[in-house]
Amino acid sequence: MYSGRIKFILIVFIFTIPFVISYYLSKDYHAGGELQTSNYGSFINPIVNLSQTSLNDYSGENFIVNQHLNKWGLIYRMSENCSQKCEEEIYLIRQVNIALGKDMNRLQRVIVLSKSISDSEIEEVVAKYPKSIIVKNNSSTFIDEINKITNRHVLLLTDPLGNVILGYDQDFEGKKLLKDIKKLLKLSKIG
Repeated sequence: MYSGRIKFILIVFIFTIPFVISYYLSKDYHAGGELQTSNYGSFINPIVNLSQTSLNDYSGENFIVNQHLNKWGLIYRMSENCSQKCEEEIYLIRQVNIALGKDMNRLQRVIVLSKSISDSEIEEVVAKYPKSIIVKNNSSTFIDEINKITNRHVLLLTDPLGNVILGYDQDFEGKKLLKDIKKLLKLSKIG
């Protein structure tokens, strides 16, 4: 009789232990808890979709984003007082793209100019970064959607469907950005 109780308790214990362990491991993930992730950028929440927006490039040509930006994208927003630091960050973004190797064609770079940039400075940026899409920071639905995202993010990572996924603050590190992009490209078959 006594061994029957022990067997019963043991069976109940064996079947309930996984539920108890999973409850304690998952309690951090309830609403309000933060998920631990391995990415270096900050998730953009709520999701901002740029696919149906339109923008003006540096020459004034207007186009719809989903027709021209159908790859993974890095959108860099120049600060109003763009200095040497700004130029270094744009250069770093290009180097990250080159470091992707065979996957470099899966990524597009978009530079959103500051409102105070002069025409000669625009020409300089266009000459230095000919494979980048240079966008004027004027009133357009593209700029309006980007402005919904907090201003502390100077760099945004978008997927081929136009969703802004990650944001990077000033002083982002190229190696960490490269790791995030490589991980996404490895896991994704689109773009």
